[in-house]
Amino acid sequence: MIEMRGITKHFGSVVANENVDLTVRRGEILSVLGENGSGKTSLMNMLAGIYFPDAGHIYVEGREVVIRSPKDAFALGIGMIHQHFKLVDVLTAAENIILGLPGKLRLDMREVEREIRSLTEKYGFEIDPHEKIYEMSVGGNQQKVVLGKWLASNSKILILDEPTAVLTPQETDRLFQVLRNMRDQGHSIIIITHKLNEVLSLSDRVAVLRKGHSVGSIQTSEATEKSLTEMMVGRRVDLN
Repeated sequence: MIEMRGITKHFGSVVANENVDLTVRRGEILSVLGENGSGKTSLMNMLAGIYFPDAGHIYVEGREVVIRSPKDAFALGIGMIHQHFKLVDVLTAAENIILGLPGKLRLDMREVEREIRSLTEKYGFEIDPHEKIYEMSVGGNQQKVVLGKWLASNSKILILDEPTAVLTPQETDRLFQVLRNMRDQGHSIIIITHKLNEVLSLSDRVAVLRKGHSVGSIQTSEATEKSLTEMMVGRRVDLN
C-alpha cells in the first residue's frame, strides 16, 4: 500500500529523518517503534501531509505521489489520528463525523445516523450519534468519533500517534480489537508507539527508527522485548 524511499527531513541543523525507507502492506498493522526523538512522528507527518520531505519518494499502491498537505493525503486515502483529537466540542458525534466530507448541501441527519451506526457495527464499536463531544470521555468515546470520521471517508490507510496515551487498559483492549477488525477488512494501519508490550500484542510487523535512521523491520512473531529494545538503542540491554 505504501512505500517510502530515502525520506529525509531536516529542521535547521536538526536531523529528524535521514534516508529512511519504510513499507506498509495491505491488511497489516505496522508498529513504528523508537525512542523519543527517533523521528517516528516526523516520518508519519510527511505521509499525512503535515510536513514535506527535503528528499525522497513516496508511493501509494505502486504509484509515486506528492503529498503537500493533509488534503492531498486525504485524497489518497491516508488519515492520521493525533494524540490530541481534532474535534468540535459543541457539535454532536454525527456532526463531527460528516464535517468536511464531500456530500450534499442539505443533509438528512436521520440517514447520516443510520449510516454511522451501520459503519461502527461493521467494525465492532458503538457511537451515540446525538452525544456532544464535550459530554464524552476524553479517551475512548472521543477516539471512537475520530475513528468513525476516518472510516466514513472510505480511507484505507490509518496512522495513529500514541493512541493509548489517554486510554484505560479496558479501553485499550477494545481499541485493539477494533483495529484488528479493520485490518481483517483490508485496511492498513500504522501505530506510532514506544510501548513494547502493545507492539507485541497488536502489530503484525515492527519497523524501528533510531536517531532519525531506519534500523530495519521484523515480523512481530519473531521479536521479543529484548530484541526490540536492542534495535531501538543500538546496544545490548539488560531489561532487569
